[in-house]
Amino acid sequence: MLPSEQITGDDSVVCPKCQSEQPDSAKFCSQCATPLAGAGQKVVVKSNAPAWLAIVIVLALAFVGFSAWYMGQENERLKANLRRTAPVIEHPQPPQPQPHSVNLTNGATTVNAASYVWYTFVIPQNSSIVAINGHFTATGGQGNDIICYILDEDGFVNFKNGHPTGTYYNSGKVTQAKIGAANLAPGTYHLILDNRFSLFTPKAVQIEAILTYLQ
Repeated sequence: MLPSEQITGDDSVVCPKCQSEQPDSAKFCSQCATPLAGAGQKVVVKSNAPAWLAIVIVLALAFVGFSAWYMGQENERLKANLRRTAPVIEHPQPPQPQPHSVNLTNGATTVNAASYVWYTFVIPQNSSIVAINGHFTATGGQGNDIICYILDEDGFVNFKNGHPTGTYYNSGKVTQAKIGAANLAPGTYHLILDNRFSLFTPKAVQIEAILTYLQ
């Protein structure tokens, strides 16, 4: 039943404006000419919600949307500020190995008969690409000859005591030769000029030798 229509009987209706009773078949009130909803006539009921409520709802939705957009913009600005103000952490590169060069001799020496001379040198720990290069020339006696060795600490002890030992370089008995050795491990070594085979004649030797490595 519609709120604007009151049914008092099978054949009458009440005018919604002046409350007068009218026949059921009447289309207009006989007292105030107000249109009546006849029997079987479809009445469209309009919403009683006020217009201001719709405006409030629209404004609320707009406010929520604006708030969400504004918060998103603030988050982006905050992230950008953090990226700009975040400290830059530098990871220093480890120092690169530097080349080193060491002169092992003083240029010239005399090796007495039945004797030898030696030059001791040390290859430091953490060294790489180790090499010894040089040259020597001997004069004296019939053969103008000398023997040059490179020995480690153990080999030098055996050499001094007349025992055979392994060598990192062995020139043999010659007048002159190049000196060369590579890939030596860190440790103590000896460059030796050996004239023990000559019982009477000393030898004058011109010698140059350089140790190179990276560290």
